[in-house]
Amino acid sequence: MRICVFQTSDIPSQADGYPDPGLYTDQHTFEHRVIRKDSVKQDIDLAAAEGFGLYMLFSWDWHGGQIQSTGIQITKYLEEVKLPFIGLPSRVLERCKPDLDGRLQLHLTGHNSGNPSSGENRDIIAAGDEYACVVVQLGNTPVALSPGICHQKQCLKRTLNPHLYDEICSLAEGAFDANDMHGCFWCTVLFRVTKITRPMLIGINPMSPIFLPQLSVEDCTIRESFPGGHRSLINSVIASSLIVHSHSAELLRKVGEEYDDVAPKYDAVTHGIYHDNVKKIATKYNYDGVVLDLACGTGLFARLRGEALAVTSGDHRNSTTKFMGVDLSPQMRTECLYHGWYERVLVGPIQRILTEWMDPVDHIVCIGALHYLDKNELSLVLSRAFHLARVSVTFTIDEIPESYIAAQRSRGREYMHGVNHVAEVAAYGVPVGWKLADHWKCLGWKSPTTGDDVYTNVFRFERLDEATL
Repeated sequence: MRICVFQTSDIPSQADGYPDPGLYTDQHTFEHRVIRKDSVKQDIDLAAAEGFGLYMLFSWDWHGGQIQSTGIQITKYLEEVKLPFIGLPSRVLERCKPDLDGRLQLHLTGHNSGNPSSGENRDIIAAGDEYACVVVQLGNTPVALSPGICHQKQCLKRTLNPHLYDEICSLAEGAFDANDMHGCFWCTVLFRVTKITRPMLIGINPMSPIFLPQLSVEDCTIRESFPGGHRSLINSVIASSLIVHSHSAELLRKVGEEYDDVAPKYDAVTHGIYHDNVKKIATKYNYDGVVLDLACGTGLFARLRGEALAVTSGDHRNSTTKFMGVDLSPQMRTECLYHGWYERVLVGPIQRILTEWMDPVDHIVCIGALHYLDKNELSLVLSRAFHLARVSVTFTIDEIPESYIAAQRSRGREYMHGVNHVAEVAAYGVPVGWKLADHWKCLGWKSPTTGDDVYTNVFRFERLDEATL
């Protein structure tokens, strides 16, 4: 994607400290354009005429009241002309003031308990340690990363203080919601902690500077605790922005209708190689606990696993494994629940449902569906899966041949063509705290529409013991 990064006119010629996403990924092309405070609309119009796929503005280099007044003018105009834009919404910017260092900081609302500006807390926490917790908006959901220890520029290890770690993360996500930060795709929530107090909220920096040449504390926490690192964060924020604006709603509707039509005969159509592979994946690994099956279809994963283990749908509720599913097709949900293996099936695109899913699960599986996502959506889904799964993440990546893509396009069904994500998964890498436990390749399925053989890569990731990190 070709992306315009807006910057302000007062950038020093030595731009060592200016955020630049291009330093962290070569997947997108980032081009910088200047917005001058005396020609805001003209500069934005010129950039809009260049037809970028996306626009970003997350750094302000004016000073004092210029930041707020000119910034509000910029964001309101961007909202007015409806450019696809990642940056501070005007309603958030209107509540911000520059701090002593010229950084934007949100004015905290009165219902935030622990606000030190309320009086008696100020002296208590003055000598405490400061923690910075980055909160990223995935879809519409705030997700806290590992708290950063500000003076050390390193992450707090959960094993060292699980209670403090979890409390800071919970409070940070709560502060994001309480202060209505939605549309601000990341922020830093600042806390002060002493030996005698709980974490005290001292500030929120909306869209704090990241992607810096010299790593900030925020960049360190992204590198250590956002699955896939900065590259994946960029993709996930792009995908989240497009989800919020329902960018692919029509495409998803068409794909869902295709699977509605085939649902009653899906098991018969896919019988053979595909069933054999699903059965192998379902029986080769341990799935004790709660399994979230993305694109669960008719529930083949649980059924074939049950058959191999001589467990029936009638007694599977006494099993050590519980299944929940997500599928785009309402008719697939009906078929899945009919067989009795899944306790719950949600209907919707996995890139939206997964970001809205709040409860951790033990295992996440996704077979034969990720090729419907673009590269940005893939990063979003994988990163959220690694956040939610306590034990394992298992998925398949299909090597979609060009002949299949061409055949689908010739039939007017380009929305079904799929994307070969093998290289993208390799670039994504192994998240910190995980290991690639298994990877194998096999003939995955034969397209009933085009006759193409499609090969499948199976990936099994397992979480490392926290004590070893």
